[in-house]
Amino acid sequence: MSLYKLITDQELADYAAAIERHGWRTGDFHLQEDVFDPRKAEVEAALGEVGVHCRVTEAVHVYRLGPGFEWARDFADDLERGKFGRSGESPPPSA
Repeated sequence: MSLYKLITDQELADYAAAIERHGWRTGDFHLQEDVFDPRKAEVEAALGEVGVHCRVTEAVHVYRLGPGFEWARDFADDLERGKFGRSGESPPPSA
């Protein structure tokens, strides 16, 4: 059973495929989903956000989840643009 509440299996597959297509490993990234409580957010649809953290470059970006949002495609576009850096980059130096 998935820990994700709004992220579909197809979105996870698309996310993993984009990572591999751009020369990364899935272990280079971490996802954290935040689902909005409709009672608190005063929205009717199931909405949320997913944060994607690149463990190699420490880059982070947050994508919207729910009907009408295509976070996995947006993530793939960001990988293409180098928003998370390029695969094969050295990790940032430790302090």
